[in-house]
Amino acid sequence: MEYKVTYSLILIVLLVIASVGCSSDSSVDEPVSEEQKESVEVRPEVIFTIADDEPIYKYVESQGVVEANREVVLKPKISGFVEQSNIVEGARFQQGDTLLTLIDDEWAYALQEARNEYQKALNAYRIERGLRKTEQNRKGTNGDSIRSDAMVRITTGLAQAELAMDRAKLNLSYATITAPFSGQLATPKRIEAGTFVSAGTELGTLVDDRSVRIRFDVLEAEVNKIRQGMTAELVTPGEESLQGRVSAVSPVVDPESKTGEVIVTADNRNGLLKPGMTVEGRIQIQKLEGKARIPRATILERDGGRTLVFKLHPENNEVEWIYVSPAAQNEEWAIVNHENIAPGDTLAVDNHFALSHLQIVEPKMRILQSRSPTNELN
Repeated sequence: MEYKVTYSLILIVLLVIASVGCSSDSSVDEPVSEEQKESVEVRPEVIFTIADDEPIYKYVESQGVVEANREVVLKPKISGFVEQSNIVEGARFQQGDTLLTLIDDEWAYALQEARNEYQKALNAYRIERGLRKTEQNRKGTNGDSIRSDAMVRITTGLAQAELAMDRAKLNLSYATITAPFSGQLATPKRIEAGTFVSAGTELGTLVDDRSVRIRFDVLEAEVNKIRQGMTAELVTPGEESLQGRVSAVSPVVDPESKTGEVIVTADNRNGLLKPGMTVEGRIQIQKLEGKARIPRATILERDGGRTLVFKLHPENNEVEWIYVSPAAQNEEWAIVNHENIAPGDTLAVDNHFALSHLQIVEPKMRILQSRSPTNELN
C-alpha cells in the first residue's frame, strides 16, 4: 500500500513539472510583432551642431597692469596755512581748476618788498648810467655799450633786484595750486581749511584716466609677431571686455625673463580700467580661413592617430563617419577643407564617442559660440 502511495506522488510531481515546461516552451515560440521590435530598439541621444564658414584667429595672450595716460603728484612748493581746499578723494577737475589755495599775505608782502628794492635799484641804475654816458660824451669815447650796461646793472644791484622780484612773484603764484590737466584726484586724506602744509607735502595724485596704457610682457618667441596698430582685446577682473591698440613694442628683450614689453593703449572714458588693475589681454596676430569651421569637440581620434567626425543625414537620422585632417585649429575650433564637409552640415559634438558608422541616432542640437579668451592656435 505504501508503495502505491509513493508511486502516485511521484507521478503527480512529474505531471506538474511537465506542465510548467510546456507553458515555458509556448511563451518562447510565440512570434514577436514589428511594433514590439521597434519599441525595443534604443537610439543613442547625440548632441549636434552646425559647421560654418567663419575664420579662426591666432592670438598672443598675456597679463598686464593698467597705467594712467598721465598722472602727477601734487606738492606745494611753499609752506603756509590752507585758505581753501578742494582736495577730496575721487573729485574730478578740468584743466586750470583750483585745487588748493594758501593764505598768501606773507608772499604778497614779500613781493611788495621786492618791488620796493627793485625801484631803488632802478633809480640807482638810471643815475649811474646817466653819469657814465655824460663821461663818455665828454671824453668822446663810445666803448662797449652792451658790456657797460650789464656792468652797471650789476654794480647798482638792479640785476639782483629783478631776480628777487621775479622770485617773489613766483612764490606768490605758488600759493594757488591748479590742475595742470583734466583728471580725477586720488588722495590719502582730506585737506581742510586752516591746515598748515609744508613745502613738498604730498597732497594727492591727479590722474588722467580717460585713456590708459597697459604693459604686457610677451615671450621672446612671440614678441616679433606683434606690430604697432594691432588690435588687443582686454578683459577686466570683473569680466568686462573692451578693445585697445598696440602703441609700442619694446626693441629689446629682458635676458632674464626672456620677454619683451608690449604697450597697449585703450580708451577709458567709461572708467572700466583703473590704474594698478591687472587685466587679461590677447592680441590678434593672424587670421586663418578655409572651407568650413567646425568645433574642435567634433573631432575624434581613432586607433592609428586618424581623426574623424560624424556627419548627420537628417532624412533618416543616420550618422556617417568622415576622416578629416584639420588645416588649423585652436582649443575651440578647427578649419577643415574636406570635400564632404561644408558650411551648414550637422556634426556630432557630444555623446558621440561610442558611435559606429551608419548608426541611427536621436539628434539634439546645440548652438556653439566662441568663448573669450581664445587660446593660441597650435
